[in-house]
Amino acid sequence: MTSALAFPRHERKESIDRSSPGMKSGLWGVRYIAGLFAAAIGAEACASAPDTLPPLVVAGRETFDVFAVPAGVEPGAAVLNKIQLSATVRGDQFGLRGWTWHIQIIRVDGQSLSRRLGDLQTADNIEAAPAIRLFETYAAHLWGDDKRSVSVRLGLIDLNSQFDSIDPASVMLNSSHGIAPDLSRGGRNGPSIYPVTAGGTTVTWTRSQKWTARSPRAFFVERLRPSDGLLLIGQGDWQIGKDQRLEGGAWGYTAAQPGVAGGRAHDHGAYLSYESPFELLPKFNFWLRAGVASGAAQAVAGYVGGGIVEQGVLRGRPDDRLGLGIAHAIVSDQAVRALGIHHAETSVELTYQARISRRFVIQPDVDFIHHPAGKAHAPDAIGLGLRFVIVGAYPLRMAANDPGDPTVPPDGSPGSSDDSE
Repeated sequence: MTSALAFPRHERKESIDRSSPGMKSGLWGVRYIAGLFAAAIGAEACASAPDTLPPLVVAGRETFDVFAVPAGVEPGAAVLNKIQLSATVRGDQFGLRGWTWHIQIIRVDGQSLSRRLGDLQTADNIEAAPAIRLFETYAAHLWGDDKRSVSVRLGLIDLNSQFDSIDPASVMLNSSHGIAPDLSRGGRNGPSIYPVTAGGTTVTWTRSQKWTARSPRAFFVERLRPSDGLLLIGQGDWQIGKDQRLEGGAWGYTAAQPGVAGGRAHDHGAYLSYESPFELLPKFNFWLRAGVASGAAQAVAGYVGGGIVEQGVLRGRPDDRLGLGIAHAIVSDQAVRALGIHHAETSVELTYQARISRRFVIQPDVDFIHHPAGKAHAPDAIGLGLRFVIVGAYPLRMAANDPGDPTVPPDGSPGSSDDSE
């Protein structure tokens, strides 16, 4: 079970304006960082991966998306780019047993795909306003072993790395399969997730290899007004069997916010998800997820989604993955009346992730959106996309089809990593 006490972030998730005056200088910055990233990839090929994390681990990921929108609010093309650079320092080598320090910096560029589609759920999960940001920086301490442990993180934290995260759904591009809209759109400016995080803390208690719990204990003080309030969230995970997990959580903001139809309202909600392989089809995994939120405080009052992923679709390509996902966001009556948007938005996404090499994948994607709810009276939309991902890490090896950060050791296993080979 996982819980956290955190401040809501101050910035809204902004759409990307391709006419931004900083775009040219931003693209130069991307080329510069990409050059450093390429050097890191070259160094990674010469490194031998140890069985445990060394004192310092660095990693980088480049994600480049090209989308065509033949039907939507504004048909056309959109190009999006995201660079992630991360590093983790372990204190064990310096006599600080159980301590780690983590940092992640992101660079985002490109145009807004959602502006063309008119969608509410954000069809491309790397879409954000062009910027270079310190995305995460926190200190962590872990007591225990891989069977029983308690870990604490304190600093700027991406809540989605621990909360409302479904492993087989990570192959999908639509944001709702990464973190559902009932939670991601909560609060005045959204929770502490991509692309803007906030200060906070998480406490993870691994009671056994089957049960994990998370609860608030303290908070990271930053410049805030008392009226901003806090986000409280708790989650419990039950590992039923191999690759079979049940996850449930509840959350709420301590401060009221402007309501959708006027006045003020407290935003709160709960969610439940289940992921599992098919008993008779070992190459298939599926997931289901449902959640509710306060329709008076935000546009999304509920969500139902799910999908299925097959690995090794083609003979001779055991690492490729084919995914089909459905994301159904239910719009509150207050938002329908106040904004004139559809009562619900449904995304049907089909994607195929082809592993070209360990460090490089290509992923074509099709997303059909019925009744986009990001704009009033928006027509049905189609996005046709192609994603390119290239990764590198040192001294560990890193796979491009693994969305995780190999620099961060698992909460339940001090100093170990499943990414080494």
